[in-house]
Amino acid sequence: MKLSATAKGIILGILAFSALGLIIGLFFVPDQAFYAIGVGLGAAMSILKIIILERSVAKLTEADYEDVKTVKNLMRLGYTTRYLLTAVVFVGAVLLMGTWGLVGTFVGTVAMTLSAIAIRLFTKNSSNDIN
Repeated sequence: MKLSATAKGIILGILAFSALGLIIGLFFVPDQAFYAIGVGLGAAMSILKIIILERSVAKLTEADYEDVKTVKNLMRLGYTTRYLLTAVVFVGAVLLMGTWGLVGTFVGTVAMTLSAIAIRLFTKNSSNDIN
């Protein structure tokens, strides 16, 4: 599956903001290993969520669904998948890595939001054709 230019930009932003958060955090965090693993886990989860979102949108826009109920169910499936992924990753981070793993996972997750904001601020209003 090909990703749109926006999705590619958000993924690159996630990687950049996660790396920045990792570097800054390593100076302040006492448990650097779990923090670093958490940042990587949060970044990986964020990238996976972008890919799932992209696939959901592509599936909904490419198909010709006559039934509104089918479209709503497909949208709910995408939402549910992303939320369940988030819950599983955060619970796993807490149980396996403790507080600093959770903080690192949060940093990796916030990178997605920061990346989306940066993409919105620094790109022109252009078409998001799939490249």
